[in-house]
Amino acid sequence: MIRTTKTILLFALLSIAFTACQKEQLTDLTPVSNEIAGDRSNNTIVDIAIANPDFSILVAAVVKTNSVGFFANANLNGTVFAPTNAAFAQLPAPFNTAAGINSITNPKDIKFLSNVLRYHVIAGRKNAAQLPNGGYSTYKTATTPNDNQIFVSRSISNNVMINGTTQVVAADVQASNGVIHVINKVLFYPTQDIAQIAISNGNFTALVAALGITGLTNTLMSPTTNVTVFAPTDAAFAQLPAPLNNAANIKGITDAATINTLRTVLLYHLTGGRVFSADLRENISVPMVAAGNTTITLAGGPKVKGSGNGAGSNIVLTDLLARNGVIHVIDTVLLP
Repeated sequence: MIRTTKTILLFALLSIAFTACQKEQLTDLTPVSNEIAGDRSNNTIVDIAIANPDFSILVAAVVKTNSVGFFANANLNGTVFAPTNAAFAQLPAPFNTAAGINSITNPKDIKFLSNVLRYHVIAGRKNAAQLPNGGYSTYKTATTPNDNQIFVSRSISNNVMINGTTQVVAADVQASNGVIHVINKVLFYPTQDIAQIAISNGNFTALVAALGITGLTNTLMSPTTNVTVFAPTDAAFAQLPAPLNNAANIKGITDAATINTLRTVLLYHLTGGRVFSADLRENISVPMVAAGNTTITLAGGPKVKGSGNGAGSNIVLTDLLARNGVIHVIDTVLLP
């Protein structure tokens, strides 16, 4: 039996792994049945899902969580981001097949799955053209600030992206009680804030130490924070001279001027608001919280360059969604 906490952690790890495999531009659409596209406005969202074999795992999840009434409600008037079977197939057992989902008996896991499903639904019938970039509250009940929000952005190719890496592959499927946008990945709501993600990951020990000594940890734990962090790994810090080259040395810093300089450098890794990889464009200037701007380049892979860096830092992992922002992992510390 899968314990709920293990389930959530597993999905968090999978989310990171899937994100690592993303290219900056997504151009290959997930194959979907021709039956999905078009106007089925005499049928409810549930009717459309049941009638199409590409949604058999989604239907199993809806049935298992007793959500048929929610998705068939004539008054729903909602927008559903519907993962295909290929999207579910990327998940671990038992969530990757209809039979596996049917086998789930743990009430906590069923509740978790119910929350995941409702995280795919927003209020109002919104065609793709009516989805401006930004955050949208879903029907998942918020248990902490912002853990029920999804974020829409557009890629360079004008693809509609959700939470940075999930692509709408078929849009504007009309139902009697809403509209369906077909997506190529299952969406998972954030369960940690930025600081918690860094603390729980063994590759960020130097960053965590630097946040602690400069008094910024609480800022990145605050539910009211809304930032994007370009987070240097331990290997990135190891390129710096002592005492900034590892967690132990950073914790030993007592000189106030050095701490203040380190704080400025850290704030130079933060920009206001949620900026997803789909929002990045060639040679754009990004204003940071302190010390000026950085520059984004995309040729040869996405990079961010500080004013004091000789070359850009590779963005090696993108779109780690936190409750209070977004993390992109980089391999060089940004210098103002």
